[in-house]
Amino acid sequence: MRYKPQILVIDDEKDIGNMFKKTLIPEGYTVLTALDGESGVKIVKEKKPDIVLLDLKMPGMDGIEALRYIKKIDKNIVVIIITGYGTVDTARMAVKFGAFDYITKPIDIEYVNTVIKDGLKLALRAFGHRMKEKEISMKIQSQRAKLAKLKHCKETHACFWEVALRAFVLGDDNLMAEWMEDPEISKEDKLELIKIAEVLKADTS
Repeated sequence: MRYKPQILVIDDEKDIGNMFKKTLIPEGYTVLTALDGESGVKIVKEKKPDIVLLDLKMPGMDGIEALRYIKKIDKNIVVIIITGYGTVDTARMAVKFGAFDYITKPIDIEYVNTVIKDGLKLALRAFGHRMKEKEISMKIQSQRAKLAKLKHCKETHACFWEVALRAFVLGDDNLMAEWMEDPEISKEDKLELIKIAEVLKADTS
């Protein structure tokens, strides 16, 4: 099933949220709405949307404060500020606080679509990095049990799988070099280490 990017609209004007639902859902997005900053931040915690459209001026928690909370929850969530003509300077300040961009009222939906698509590229890139990290972590865990059974360990050295893991996944070549230069480790064990390292490198590349 095709992934539907999730957009959260936080705006105290109900008509704005409804307008975005009407225009963005047919474009293939899932659209959530909140009428104030507090409710919006709560939805961000629960749903982790890809993009947040955030009104700058709201009663209670305003857009700048909500932006700060959202970025604390997940710095990779793309936040697009919605602002009126009189608060453009504040919207520009919001960009310095981590907002991706801002759009002005009255809303030009074609321009909004362009900004959303640009923001989504950034959001999906960050999502891809997170998924890659999770994928590598899962592969490491699956290999760990098998490789630990080899029990080629010394009192002052890590097991083979850990050496290979650090060398080829975490980029730590020092431990690998120590093993290769250690005269107490047999040539056969060193060859075994290289073989395991190459397997791990292939699996995680």
